[in-house]
Amino acid sequence: MQNPIALNVQMTQEGRVTLPSINPLQPGARLHYYSESGTELIPIQLDFQGTIDYPPQSKEEIWKQAASNDKSTIDHWIPSWLTEFRENKKRFDFNENSVMKLFKKEAYKPIICAGSGPSLKKNAYLLNKHTIERSSPFDQSREIVQGGGRGDIKIITGTHNFGFLEDLEIMTENDYYMTLDAGPITISELTEGGLKYKPEEYWERTKNRTLISTIYGNHELLAKWKGPIYFFHTSWSEDTTKKEIFDTKAVDYRKVPVFATGGNVLGACFYCSRTILGASSTIMIGADFSFGYDRKFHSWDSGYDAKFQGVIPCTDIFGNRVFTWPSYYNFKLWFDFVAMQGNSGLNHLMINATEGGILGAYPNGNIRNIIQMDLKSALKMFTIHESLPEYVEKAGELPLVLF
Repeated sequence: MQNPIALNVQMTQEGRVTLPSINPLQPGARLHYYSESGTELIPIQLDFQGTIDYPPQSKEEIWKQAASNDKSTIDHWIPSWLTEFRENKKRFDFNENSVMKLFKKEAYKPIICAGSGPSLKKNAYLLNKHTIERSSPFDQSREIVQGGGRGDIKIITGTHNFGFLEDLEIMTENDYYMTLDAGPITISELTEGGLKYKPEEYWERTKNRTLISTIYGNHELLAKWKGPIYFFHTSWSEDTTKKEIFDTKAVDYRKVPVFATGGNVLGACFYCSRTILGASSTIMIGADFSFGYDRKFHSWDSGYDAKFQGVIPCTDIFGNRVFTWPSYYNFKLWFDFVAMQGNSGLNHLMINATEGGILGAYPNGNIRNIIQMDLKSALKMFTIHESLPEYVEKAGELPLVLF
């Protein structure tokens, strides 16, 4: 895969290059890209790293590091989880509205798991078949683009992407939003990535959207959501809280399943897509788990961008150095561990179509357990049959095969 990007590097006369393949309308002409500060940018081609059979760490070491913050995280969040649980059980019947009502809804089909990383702005438009307007990934200008569409492939994504994806008219009543966080920040984050509507208009759009929530989801967010909500829970070993949740019969663990999430909402999306919805394969997008080359953490301006502190260097899927927080590196390790059969020995067909970030990447290459692919190719692989009627219409009397 070759992915054109622009690096924020000051160009000299000697550093200027001619890339006619990027601009077929003017062969031989040099493209000009500029940063917001006016610095000219160098377009380069990115290729995926080579594939490796095993990461530098053992599978056991990867799991140990991925779970290294679990206890401190649980100890910190238990009071909030219990508070939200007590509020939510006043309003909802968890057993009656279990996520098991969605069981096998996407069985034997591919599904798209969308994170909110900075690469999402580069390829999310491909999920639409109609023409849309978006911000250029190279600068702040607006451009008109035409996506190829995703056929009948559904999307499952965190509510943090709500504003961004609703602006692009990508999500439908048949797709799924997910919330895992108990904090009130989930309310402001729902509209953070949106520019097209007023906050109250985004909330109005939730009436035709499906939400999958932990029983510890923020009660104010759940109260504002106007569409259907289905519940799961996450487990921990603290006996007092388990007694309160299960002994009260508010949650029947035989009806409301527990999710393994890796500590992040994209992990919850992945787990749900495989174990509940029944998807046979997952296409990951926006799964950067790192800052982009422009040191943006999302596909829109967010408060995370100003927190570029305490970060660690790591290698992305193209072999370049990027930065992330240790917690997000651990999230990436959880996905790598699961892709390498996890604790269960199960295989997963995981395609990383993020086109950036660190999922599956190590300094010596990308692990073979996660297939690295550009999103356009991934979508075409699953929807090629939809091209046949159009091709036949244009073929006339000539014989035609798709490949």
